[in-house]
Amino acid sequence: MTVLEAIILGLVQGLTEFLPVSSSGHLLLFGKFLGVGTVSVGFELVCHLGTLAAVCLAMRKDIAGIIKKPFSRQVRTVIIATIPTVIIAGAISYFFRDILEGSMLVYCFIITGILLLCCGFASGQNEEKRMLYPHAAVIGAAQGIAALPGLSRSGVTMATATLLGYNREQSARFSFLISIPIIIGSSIVELALHGVGADVGAAALFAALVSSFASGLAAVTFMLKLLKKHSLDGFAIYLFLLSVFMLLNDYALHLF
Repeated sequence: MTVLEAIILGLVQGLTEFLPVSSSGHLLLFGKFLGVGTVSVGFELVCHLGTLAAVCLAMRKDIAGIIKKPFSRQVRTVIIATIPTVIIAGAISYFFRDILEGSMLVYCFIITGILLLCCGFASGQNEEKRMLYPHAAVIGAAQGIAALPGLSRSGVTMATATLLGYNREQSARFSFLISIPIIIGSSIVELALHGVGADVGAAALFAALVSSFASGLAAVTFMLKLLKKHSLDGFAIYLFLLSVFMLLNDYALHLF
């Protein structure tokens, strides 16, 4: 993998980790398009470090509040959301390995698009309200299902929270907050199971780290501002168009 390819994949990872379009799905697509195939565990870990630093910086006020009050209701809702995520994502990883390799990618993109459109029809609340524990569990379960490539983690969790009656900005903030333990946990698990690997040079890894951090920070900041006034319909349209292109490529174009 060249430094330029690493920068591109890092940018893709950072942007799509927090934009509601599926980071795993886009990494699979760009890996094929660039001819690098499936990216290594070590490369993914570096990109995850970049996006983790980005979301921690963007959510620093929330994280500071958690550190000051480690037994607060907000901490409990994050824990409650994380438990079903771990159970469901673990089950998917164990029983559906073929799907994780992208066999259902285009259909998962379509499902994500439909969910994002549903957000626009949900009334939501103008003001923030207390996150209920059962709702946190449901959002966490949705995050676990989003382990499937093509199902956007941020998109599915924001859509679920909005459909449960929370306003778009609160839904986004909770989505980004519950991503932190999952990014950390998945990185530790992958490292323990597969190691870092040595198939990517140090320069490429550093480039991916910087680009994933920069694009991740830009994506989180953009989403928090966007959702104050706008819906997610534009991302849904993008996913539908991407799905059409992928189907055309599979059956007619054969570009990658």
